Amino acid sequence: MRSGSPVNIDMLESRRLLSGSHFEGFGGHGGFGEHGQQLPALPTLPTLPASPGTKTTADYATAQTDLAAAQTALTTAQADLATLKTDGATFASDSAALRAAVSALLKAPTAAVTAAQDQLKADEAAEQAGLKADYAAIQAVYTQDNPAILTDLKNIFTDLKTQNTAQLAIDKAQLTTDKATLKTDLAAPLAQLKTDDDAFDATEDADRKALQDAINTDPTVAPLYAAVQADQATFTADLAQFNADRLAYVSARNIVLTDIKTLKTDIKGNL
Repeated sequence: MRSGSPVNIDMLESRRLLSGSHFEGFGGHGGFGEHGQQLPALPTLPTLPASPGTKTTADYATAQTDLAAAQTALTTAQADLATLKTDGATFASDSAALRAAVSALLKAPTAAVTAAQDQLKADEAAEQAGLKADYAAIQAVYTQDNPAILTDLKNIFTDLKTQNTAQLAIDKAQLTTDKATLKTDLAAPLAQLKTDDDAFDATEDADRKALQDAINTDPTVAPLYAAVQADQATFTADLAQFNADRLAYVSARNIVLTDIKTLKTDIKGNL
């Protein structure tokens, strides 16, 4: 009993063609480096005094070595980020080609696609017809039990109006009983509706998968679909590498920041 079931390219793409894509946000929707993946700037070392002390000189040499290591780590992470942007451009191109191929196929469907579409439409129509009896059974329960509840409510209103507290307690108890009867009587038809609806939905999900498979395996779509899947795999691997190298850079940068703190203390103390 799912609404919005007509088959169209947007539904197909959102369900499986590009499902689970890591590339959302590329191609005009905010590039990878624009949100939360910026690399912090490399710090600069403080200027040494004209005649630095022995400790200051030694610590400065250590800081220079650590700074060089951080620069190397930054260069690596920047290269990773450039690779990710290239991945995004490749995905944008491949996904555009995939969308165009799917659109063309849906405008001029093959026999396999048409058969899958027809099966889905037929099963959706069967669901509409098949659930009518369930809804009718539910409505019959309301038709049967609601009059008693309405009578109870009218009686309670009269009791309140006449301030008949004794009768009010009786009529409230009757209302509770009649509501419980309604709930009990509804249990079976509601359960039947759920059972039937779940069965129809399972059939339609299978139909949608069959339709999607017919599209994905079409000779005009299959290689483009494979290319997009490969793009996703490439991006996933490259993202993992970037994250590792970014962490290495941040760690190296933190060492330099500690070195700078030490140098400032050295310079201030003329060590």
